[in-house]
Amino acid sequence: MRGMLTAQPPKLETIMRRLPTRTGDATTLRRLAFLAVAMLLMIIFGSCSGPQAPAPAETVRELNWSRIPLPDSVAASSLTTEANELLVGGLATSGGDHPVFFVLDSTGIAHPVPLQPNSPYAKVADLMSLAVRGQEVVGLGVAHGGAHGNYRWTVWSGSTQRLVDYPQVFWTFGGEDAGGLLDIVEASDGPVIAGSWANPQGGLDAAVWLRRGQRWTRQNSAGTALANTQQLQVAPRAASAFGSAVIISGSVITFGDGVAQSAAVWTWPTRNSPWTLLRLPDAGRQSEALSTGCKKTCWVSGHAEGKLALWSFDSVGAGGLARDSTLPSMVIDTDGPGPRTVMSGEQPAVIFSHAGDTTLLVHDSQDSWQAFSAPAGSVLDATTVGDRLYAIIKIDNAVGLWTTDLGTIRPR
Repeated sequence: MRGMLTAQPPKLETIMRRLPTRTGDATTLRRLAFLAVAMLLMIIFGSCSGPQAPAPAETVRELNWSRIPLPDSVAASSLTTEANELLVGGLATSGGDHPVFFVLDSTGIAHPVPLQPNSPYAKVADLMSLAVRGQEVVGLGVAHGGAHGNYRWTVWSGSTQRLVDYPQVFWTFGGEDAGGLLDIVEASDGPVIAGSWANPQGGLDAAVWLRRGQRWTRQNSAGTALANTQQLQVAPRAASAFGSAVIISGSVITFGDGVAQSAAVWTWPTRNSPWTLLRLPDAGRQSEALSTGCKKTCWVSGHAEGKLALWSFDSVGAGGLARDSTLPSMVIDTDGPGPRTVMSGEQPAVIFSHAGDTTLLVHDSQDSWQAFSAPAGSVLDATTVGDRLYAIIKIDNAVGLWTTDLGTIRPR
Protein backbone atom coordinates (compact mmCIF):
# COMPACT_ATOMS: atom_id res chain seq x y z
CA MET A 1 0.00 0.00 0.00
CA ARG A 2 2.59 2.49 -1.18
CA GLY A 3 2.95 5.50 -3.47
CA MET A 4 1.96 4.36 -6.94
CA LEU A 5 3.10 7.49 -8.77
CA THR A 6 6.72 7.42 -7.59
CA ALA A 7 7.37 3.73 -6.97
CA GLN A 8 6.02 0.33 -7.92
CA PRO A 9 3.44 -0.89 -5.39
CA PRO A 10 4.83 -3.70 -3.22
CA LYS A 11 3.62 -7.23 -3.57
CA LEU A 12 0.77 -8.30 -1.31
CA GLU A 13 2.98 -10.78 0.52
CA THR A 14 5.36 -7.93 1.38
CA ILE A 15 2.47 -5.99 2.90
CA MET A 16 1.40 -9.01 4.94
CA ARG A 17 4.88 -9.48 6.39
CA ARG A 18 4.76 -5.93 7.72
CA LEU A 19 1.35 -6.14 9.35
CA PRO A 20 0.85 -7.37 12.93
CA THR A 21 0.84 -11.16 13.02
CA ARG A 22 -2.48 -12.89 13.59
CA THR A 23 -2.94 -15.95 15.78
CA GLY A 24 -6.36 -17.09 14.55
CA ASP A 25 -6.60 -18.69 11.11
CA ALA A 26 -10.17 -17.53 10.40
CA THR A 27 -9.43 -13.95 11.40
CA THR A 28 -6.26 -14.07 9.30
CA LEU A 29 -8.19 -15.08 6.20
CA ARG A 30 -10.73 -12.29 6.72
CA ARG A 31 -7.91 -9.77 7.14
CA LEU A 32 -6.08 -11.04 4.05
CA ALA A 33 -9.22 -10.81 1.97
CA PHE A 34 -9.92 -7.26 3.09
CA LEU A 35 -6.36 -6.11 2.38
CA ALA A 36 -6.29 -7.78 -1.02
CA VAL A 37 -9.43 -5.87 -2.05
CA ALA A 38 -8.05 -2.63 -0.58
CA MET A 39 -4.78 -3.02 -2.51
CA LEU A 40 -6.61 -3.57 -5.80
CA LEU A 41 -8.84 -0.55 -5.25
CA MET A 42 -5.85 1.64 -4.38
CA ILE A 43 -4.13 0.64 -7.62
CA ILE A 44 -7.29 1.37 -9.61
CA PHE A 45 -8.24 4.66 -7.97
CA GLY A 46 -4.79 6.14 -7.20
CA SER A 47 -4.84 9.91 -7.65
CA CYS A 48 -2.25 12.15 -9.22
CA SER A 49 -2.70 14.75 -6.51
CA GLY A 50 -0.12 15.10 -3.74
CA PRO A 51 1.44 17.48 -1.26
CA GLN A 52 3.48 20.51 -2.19
CA ALA A 53 6.77 19.51 -3.79
CA PRO A 54 9.50 19.04 -1.14
CA ALA A 55 12.88 20.69 -1.23
CA PRO A 56 15.45 19.33 -3.70
CA ALA A 57 17.79 16.57 -2.56
CA GLU A 58 20.79 17.64 -0.49
CA THR A 59 24.42 16.76 -1.18
CA VAL A 60 25.29 13.85 1.11
CA ARG A 61 28.48 14.47 3.10
CA GLU A 62 30.73 12.03 4.95
CA LEU A 63 30.45 11.51 8.70
CA ASN A 64 32.75 9.41 10.85
CA TRP A 65 31.08 6.30 12.26
CA SER A 66 32.51 3.59 14.49
CA ARG A 67 31.14 0.15 15.28
CA ILE A 68 30.43 -0.80 18.89
CA PRO A 69 31.89 -4.24 19.63
CA LEU A 70 29.33 -6.80 20.78
CA PRO A 71 29.85 -10.57 21.08
CA ASP A 72 29.99 -12.22 17.65
CA SER A 73 26.75 -14.16 18.07
CA VAL A 74 24.70 -11.12 19.19
CA ALA A 75 22.19 -9.36 16.93
CA ALA A 76 20.98 -6.13 18.53
CA SER A 77 17.28 -5.37 18.06
CA SER A 78 16.28 -2.46 20.32
CA LEU A 79 17.74 0.65 21.93
CA THR A 80 16.73 2.99 24.72
CA THR A 81 18.58 5.42 26.98
CA GLU A 82 18.94 5.91 30.72
CA ALA A 83 20.85 9.02 31.91
CA ASN A 84 24.17 8.82 30.03
CA GLU A 85 23.95 5.12 29.26
CA LEU A 86 22.67 3.22 26.25
CA LEU A 87 20.54 0.11 26.83
CA VAL A 88 20.66 -2.57 24.12
CA GLY A 89 18.33 -5.56 23.72
CA GLY A 90 18.60 -8.38 21.26
CA LEU A 91 19.19 -12.05 20.55
CA ALA A 92 22.28 -14.25 20.76
CA THR A 93 22.70 -17.55 18.93
CA SER A 94 25.71 -19.05 20.71
CA GLY A 95 24.65 -22.20 22.52
CA GLY A 96 21.14 -21.85 21.11
CA ASP A 97 18.95 -18.77 20.77
CA HIS A 98 18.60 -16.68 23.92
CA PRO A 99 17.83 -13.03 24.79
CA VAL A 100 20.57 -10.56 25.67
CA PHE A 101 20.60 -7.20 27.40
CA PHE A 102 23.58 -4.82 27.58
CA VAL A 103 24.34 -1.47 29.17
CA LEU A 104 26.81 0.61 27.19
CA ASP A 105 28.77 2.98 29.43
CA SER A 106 30.24 6.37 28.53
CA THR A 107 33.51 4.73 27.43
CA GLY A 108 31.74 2.61 24.82
CA ILE A 109 32.05 -0.69 26.69
CA ALA A 110 29.01 -3.00 26.62
CA HIS A 111 28.29 -4.70 29.95
CA PRO A 112 25.93 -7.72 29.90
CA VAL A 113 22.99 -7.63 32.31
CA PRO A 114 21.73 -10.93 33.81
CA LEU A 115 18.36 -12.13 32.56
CA GLN A 116 15.92 -14.39 34.38
CA PRO A 117 13.59 -16.17 31.94
CA ASN A 118 10.72 -17.92 33.73
CA SER A 119 8.78 -19.30 30.77
CA PRO A 120 9.78 -21.49 27.80
CA TYR A 121 9.46 -18.77 25.15
CA ALA A 122 11.36 -16.26 27.28
CA LYS A 123 14.41 -18.52 27.08
CA VAL A 124 14.55 -18.10 23.28
CA ALA A 125 13.08 -14.59 22.96
CA ASP A 126 14.49 -11.64 21.09
CA LEU A 127 14.26 -8.48 23.24
CA MET A 128 12.70 -6.45 20.45
CA SER A 129 11.58 -3.40 22.51
CA LEU A 130 12.99 -1.73 25.63
CA ALA A 131 11.92 1.26 27.70
CA VAL A 132 13.18 2.88 30.90
CA ARG A 133 11.97 5.43 33.43
CA GLY A 134 13.91 6.18 36.58
CA GLN A 135 15.34 2.92 37.87
CA GLU A 136 12.85 0.63 36.11
CA VAL A 137 13.57 -1.08 32.81
CA VAL A 138 10.82 -2.93 30.92
CA GLY A 139 11.15 -5.08 27.86
CA LEU A 140 9.11 -6.96 25.28
CA GLY A 141 10.40 -10.27 23.97
CA VAL A 142 9.23 -12.24 20.96
CA ALA A 143 9.82 -15.74 19.65
CA HIS A 144 8.16 -17.99 17.09
CA GLY A 145 6.45 -21.09 18.39
CA GLY A 146 3.47 -23.37 18.51
CA ALA A 147 1.88 -25.43 15.78
CA HIS A 148 1.44 -22.40 13.49
CA GLY A 149 4.77 -20.73 14.26
CA ASN A 150 3.04 -17.58 15.51
CA TYR A 151 4.71 -14.90 17.59
CA ARG A 152 4.87 -15.66 21.32
CA TRP A 153 5.29 -12.61 23.51
CA THR A 154 7.07 -12.26 26.84
CA VAL A 155 7.12 -9.25 29.16
CA TRP A 156 10.15 -8.34 31.25
CA SER A 157 10.84 -5.82 33.99
CA GLY A 158 13.66 -5.02 36.38
CA SER A 159 16.63 -2.68 36.24
CA THR A 160 20.04 -2.34 34.69
CA GLN A 161 21.18 -4.91 37.29
CA ARG A 162 18.74 -7.70 36.34
CA LEU A 163 15.78 -8.16 34.00
CA VAL A 164 13.08 -10.72 34.89
CA ASP A 165 10.46 -12.41 32.70
CA TYR A 166 6.96 -12.30 34.22
CA PRO A 167 4.80 -14.95 32.51
CA GLN A 168 1.29 -13.96 31.43
CA VAL A 169 -1.69 -16.19 30.74
CA PHE A 170 -1.95 -17.22 27.09
CA TRP A 171 -5.02 -15.07 26.40
CA THR A 172 -3.24 -11.86 27.42
CA PHE A 173 -1.54 -11.53 24.03
CA GLY A 174 -2.66 -14.71 22.23
CA GLY A 175 -5.75 -16.51 21.06
CA GLU A 176 -8.04 -16.29 18.07
CA ASP A 177 -8.60 -12.53 18.41
CA ALA A 178 -4.97 -11.58 18.92
CA GLY A 179 -3.10 -9.21 16.66
CA GLY A 180 0.55 -8.32 17.11
CA LEU A 181 2.51 -6.19 19.55
CA LEU A 182 4.49 -3.14 18.45
CA ASP A 183 6.36 -1.55 21.35
CA ILE A 184 6.60 -1.25 25.09
CA VAL A 185 6.98 2.35 26.33
CA GLU A 186 7.36 4.08 29.70
CA ALA A 187 5.04 7.01 30.36
CA SER A 188 5.13 8.87 33.66
CA ASP A 189 2.04 6.91 34.78
CA GLY A 190 3.74 3.59 34.10
CA PRO A 191 4.54 1.27 31.20
CA VAL A 192 2.23 0.71 28.24
CA ILE A 193 2.28 -1.94 25.52
CA ALA A 194 0.86 -0.99 22.11
CA GLY A 195 -0.36 -3.43 19.51
CA SER A 196 -3.53 -4.60 17.80
CA TRP A 197 -6.57 -6.76 18.53
CA ALA A 198 -9.52 -8.04 16.51
CA ASN A 199 -12.52 -5.79 16.01
CA PRO A 200 -15.79 -7.75 16.34
CA GLN A 201 -16.95 -6.21 13.05
CA GLY A 202 -13.76 -7.17 11.20
CA GLY A 203 -10.17 -6.04 10.89
CA LEU A 204 -7.77 -5.13 13.68
CA ASP A 205 -8.18 -2.28 16.13
CA ALA A 206 -5.20 -0.55 17.65
CA ALA A 207 -4.93 -1.66 21.28
CA VAL A 208 -2.99 -0.93 24.46
CA TRP A 209 -2.23 -3.01 27.54
CA LEU A 210 -1.65 -1.60 31.03
CA ARG A 211 0.17 -3.25 33.92
CA ARG A 212 -1.39 -3.92 37.30
CA GLY A 213 1.24 -5.43 39.55
CA GLN A 214 3.00 -7.73 37.10
CA ARG A 215 -0.18 -8.65 35.19
CA TRP A 216 -0.99 -6.98 31.90
CA THR A 217 -4.57 -6.18 30.88
CA ARG A 218 -5.77 -5.09 27.46
CA GLN A 219 -7.93 -1.97 27.41
CA ASN A 220 -11.14 -2.04 25.38
CA SER A 221 -10.69 -0.06 22.14
CA ALA A 222 -14.39 -0.05 21.24
CA GLY A 223 -15.81 3.44 21.00
CA THR A 224 -12.38 5.08 21.01
CA ALA A 225 -10.25 6.57 18.25
CA LEU A 226 -8.25 3.30 18.23
CA ALA A 227 -11.15 1.33 16.77
CA ASN A 228 -12.07 0.63 13.16
CA THR A 229 -15.27 2.07 11.74
CA GLN A 230 -17.22 1.51 8.54
CA GLN A 231 -15.49 4.56 7.05
CA LEU A 232 -11.95 4.05 8.40
CA GLN A 233 -9.54 1.20 9.09
CA VAL A 234 -6.64 1.79 11.47
CA ALA A 235 -3.08 0.54 10.94
CA PRO A 236 -0.82 1.17 13.98
CA ARG A 237 2.91 0.70 13.39
CA ALA A 238 4.92 1.96 16.38
CA ALA A 239 4.58 3.63 19.78
CA SER A 240 6.49 6.14 21.89
CA ALA A 241 6.00 8.06 25.14
CA PHE A 242 6.71 11.62 26.21
CA GLY A 243 5.97 12.56 29.81
CA SER A 244 2.49 11.24 30.58
CA ALA A 245 1.57 11.00 26.88
CA VAL A 246 1.56 7.88 24.73
CA ILE A 247 1.78 8.33 20.96
CA ILE A 248 1.02 5.64 18.38
CA SER A 249 2.10 6.25 14.79
CA GLY A 250 0.78 4.55 11.70
CA SER A 251 -1.87 5.21 9.08
CA VAL A 252 -5.58 5.04 8.35
CA ILE A 253 -7.27 3.55 5.30
CA THR A 254 -10.34 5.39 4.03
CA PHE A 255 -12.83 4.65 1.26
CA GLY A 256 -14.62 7.92 0.47
CA ASP A 257 -12.94 8.88 -2.81
CA GLY A 258 -11.43 5.56 -3.77
CA VAL A 259 -9.14 3.84 -1.28
CA ALA A 260 -6.43 5.94 0.34
CA GLN A 261 -3.86 5.21 3.03
CA SER A 262 -2.73 8.32 4.90
CA ALA A 263 -0.27 8.91 7.72
CA ALA A 264 -1.75 9.39 11.18
CA VAL A 265 -0.87 9.42 14.86
CA TRP A 266 -2.98 8.67 17.92
CA THR A 267 -2.27 10.63 21.10
CA TRP A 268 -3.20 9.78 24.71
CA PRO A 269 -2.16 12.76 26.87
CA THR A 270 -2.96 11.04 30.20
CA ARG A 271 -4.73 7.89 31.31
CA ASN A 272 -7.77 10.02 32.15
CA SER A 273 -7.90 11.47 28.63
CA PRO A 274 -9.57 10.05 25.54
CA TRP A 275 -7.50 8.90 22.60
CA THR A 276 -7.31 11.42 19.76
CA LEU A 277 -6.66 10.61 16.10
CA LEU A 278 -4.52 13.17 14.26
CA ARG A 279 -4.67 12.88 10.47
CA LEU A 280 -1.33 14.27 9.30
CA PRO A 281 -1.53 17.03 6.66
CA ASP A 282 -0.30 16.90 3.05
CA ALA A 283 -0.01 13.14 3.31
CA GLY A 284 -1.01 12.28 -0.25
CA ARG A 285 -2.88 9.06 -0.99
CA GLN A 286 -0.24 6.58 0.19
CA SER A 287 1.68 7.46 3.32
CA GLU A 288 2.57 6.20 6.77
CA ALA A 289 3.92 7.64 10.02
CA LEU A 290 6.51 5.30 11.50
CA SER A 291 8.59 6.95 14.24
CA THR A 292 8.05 9.84 16.68
CA GLY A 293 10.45 11.87 18.80
CA CYS A 294 9.39 14.70 21.11
CA LYS A 295 10.83 17.66 22.98
CA LYS A 296 8.82 20.92 22.90
CA THR A 297 7.66 19.73 19.48
CA CYS A 298 6.89 16.18 18.38
CA TRP A 299 8.45 15.15 15.07
CA VAL A 300 7.00 12.22 13.13
CA SER A 301 8.95 10.61 10.30
CA GLY A 302 7.55 8.31 7.68
CA HIS A 303 6.98 8.34 3.96
CA ALA A 304 4.53 9.83 1.49
CA GLU A 305 4.25 8.77 -2.14
CA GLY A 306 7.54 6.87 -1.85
CA LYS A 307 9.55 9.80 -0.45
CA LEU A 308 10.78 10.53 3.07
CA ALA A 309 8.31 12.71 4.98
CA LEU A 310 8.36 14.54 8.30
CA TRP A 311 5.49 16.07 10.23
CA SER A 312 5.35 18.02 13.47
CA PHE A 313 2.83 18.93 16.15
CA ASP A 314 2.84 20.57 19.55
CA SER A 315 3.85 18.05 22.22
CA VAL A 316 1.52 19.57 24.83
CA GLY A 317 -1.72 20.31 23.02
CA ALA A 318 -1.27 18.24 19.83
CA GLY A 319 -1.98 21.37 17.80
CA GLY A 320 0.07 23.03 15.09
CA LEU A 321 0.03 20.07 12.74
CA ALA A 322 2.31 20.64 9.75
CA ARG A 323 4.40 18.79 7.20
CA ASP A 324 8.00 19.97 6.91
CA SER A 325 8.36 21.51 3.45
CA THR A 326 12.14 22.08 3.85
CA LEU A 327 12.97 18.36 4.10
CA PRO A 328 15.06 17.23 1.10
CA SER A 329 13.26 15.13 -1.47
CA MET A 330 14.70 11.65 -0.98
CA VAL A 331 13.42 8.20 -1.94
CA ILE A 332 13.02 5.77 0.95
CA ASP A 333 12.47 2.03 1.33
CA THR A 334 8.77 1.61 2.01
CA ASP A 335 8.80 -2.14 2.67
CA GLY A 336 11.41 -2.19 5.44
CA PRO A 337 11.60 -1.05 9.06
CA GLY A 338 11.21 2.59 8.02
CA PRO A 339 12.95 5.78 9.18
CA ARG A 340 13.83 6.55 12.79
CA THR A 341 13.29 9.98 14.33
CA VAL A 342 15.90 10.99 16.89
CA MET A 343 16.44 14.23 18.77
CA SER A 344 19.73 16.12 18.74
CA GLY A 345 19.10 18.59 21.53
CA GLU A 346 15.92 20.38 20.50
CA GLN A 347 16.52 19.65 16.82
CA PRO A 348 15.16 16.60 14.97
CA ALA A 349 17.22 14.18 12.94
CA VAL A 350 16.05 11.32 10.73
CA ILE A 351 18.04 8.23 9.76
CA PHE A 352 16.63 6.06 6.95
CA SER A 353 17.60 3.57 4.27
CA HIS A 354 17.05 3.12 0.56
CA ALA A 355 18.39 0.40 -1.74
CA GLY A 356 21.13 -0.58 0.71
CA ASP A 357 22.30 2.96 1.43
CA THR A 358 21.65 4.72 4.73
CA THR A 359 21.40 8.49 5.14
CA LEU A 360 21.23 10.75 8.18
CA LEU A 361 19.42 14.09 7.89
CA VAL A 362 20.04 16.60 10.68
CA HIS A 363 18.03 19.79 11.13
CA ASP A 364 20.24 22.70 12.15
CA SER A 365 19.72 26.07 13.83
CA GLN A 366 19.58 27.75 10.40
CA ASP A 367 16.26 25.99 9.74
CA SER A 368 17.79 23.82 7.03
CA TRP A 369 18.88 20.20 6.69
CA GLN A 370 22.31 18.63 6.43
CA ALA A 371 22.64 15.18 4.84
CA PHE A 372 25.32 12.69 5.89
CA SER A 373 26.20 9.16 4.88
CA ALA A 374 25.77 6.32 7.36
CA PRO A 375 26.84 2.67 7.30
CA ALA A 376 25.21 0.69 4.50
CA GLY A 377 22.23 -1.52 5.23
CA SER A 378 18.76 -1.20 6.70
CA VAL A 379 18.17 0.81 9.88
CA LEU A 380 16.41 -1.21 12.60
CA ASP A 381 16.50 1.29 15.49
CA ALA A 382 18.27 4.48 16.55
CA THR A 383 18.53 6.84 19.51
CA THR A 384 20.78 9.53 20.97
CA VAL A 385 22.70 9.83 24.23
CA GLY A 386 23.85 13.42 24.57
CA ASP A 387 25.63 14.33 21.33
CA ARG A 388 26.13 10.71 20.30
CA LEU A 389 23.84 8.95 17.85
CA TYR A 390 23.53 5.16 17.99
CA ALA A 391 21.96 3.06 15.24
CA ILE A 392 21.33 -0.64 14.68
CA ILE A 393 21.94 -1.36 11.00
CA LYS A 394 21.50 -4.70 9.25
CA ILE A 395 23.25 -5.62 6.02
CA ASP A 396 22.68 -9.07 4.53
CA ASN A 397 22.57 -11.32 7.62
CA ALA A 398 24.90 -9.19 9.75
CA VAL A 399 23.59 -6.74 12.36
CA GLY A 400 25.86 -4.02 13.73
CA LEU A 401 25.58 -1.31 16.38
CA TRP A 402 27.11 1.94 15.10
CA THR A 403 27.74 5.36 16.62
CA THR A 404 28.74 8.86 15.54
CA ASP A 405 29.22 12.21 17.24
CA LEU A 406 26.57 14.75 16.26
CA GLY A 407 28.49 17.39 18.20
CA THR A 408 30.96 17.60 15.32
CA ILE A 409 28.23 18.96 13.04
CA ARG A 410 28.19 22.73 12.91
CA PRO A 411 25.59 24.99 11.28
CA ARG A 412 26.63 26.05 7.79
